[in-house]
Amino acid sequence: MKIQNLIYRKWFKVLLVMIMFIPVITQEKFDSRYTVNVIAEVLKHPYIDNIGILLPVTKVFLFLAFLSLFFMKKHGEKILLGYYAGILIPVSLFQNMAETQYGFTFVVGNMIIQLLVCIVLIADLVKGASCISSDQLDRTKLWVISLMCFAFMMPYAIQNDIIVPSLSSVLTNEAGVTYCMITPVILGMMILFHRGMNPETMHIAAFVGFSFGILNMMTWFGFQIQNWWMGICHLPLFILSFYALRLSAKKAE
Repeated sequence: MKIQNLIYRKWFKVLLVMIMFIPVITQEKFDSRYTVNVIAEVLKHPYIDNIGILLPVTKVFLFLAFLSLFFMKKHGEKILLGYYAGILIPVSLFQNMAETQYGFTFVVGNMIIQLLVCIVLIADLVKGASCISSDQLDRTKLWVISLMCFAFMMPYAIQNDIIVPSLSSVLTNEAGVTYCMITPVILGMMILFHRGMNPETMHIAAFVGFSFGILNMMTWFGFQIQNWWMGICHLPLFILSFYALRLSAKKAE
């Protein structure tokens, strides 16, 4: 079966979702009924947030990757896909590890599914399936930039262990190393330059992003309602993933 056909199969998408629910590994045992809360704790204080001065640097790199697409006469896909694949490797590992009340905690399912996206991106680069240039910009899709900017800013702070709106750290926070903030920025680029994007690559990245978007909507507006603002911060992921999913499916037709 060709990879193009596999990506659009319903059973394959069900398999991807099942991978996301692989049990969380913890140093000490915990009641599985509280899995959502345990994952939320990991995502609030992951290891990757400890890289200090590199946090604003990663935001600068993400911004430069975005700007470069508007000036690249050719090979824009190498910037877009190469950067996303490169950043997903450390993000998939260290954003899914943290010290919680249960000791070392590792969200294995998240890591596996994000690395699978990385493999698809690398395969696209090797095969040359996508081919992006600055003249392929779809100006009717410029509305996505507002959502991209919101994700890039990630305007939040933690006060008394509660997530609240804040502009105090938009230049220095961890958005540049956070899957759920990097992905809507990348998907926004794919939408803007969808004419040169391989629809299968776009579809798998969007499907995984949309799956995480749904889980985050459930987490922050349901199980962790006190942290509802983080749910707002994840709306770009939810909206742009859904739009990219539909756009890529339409392109494939």
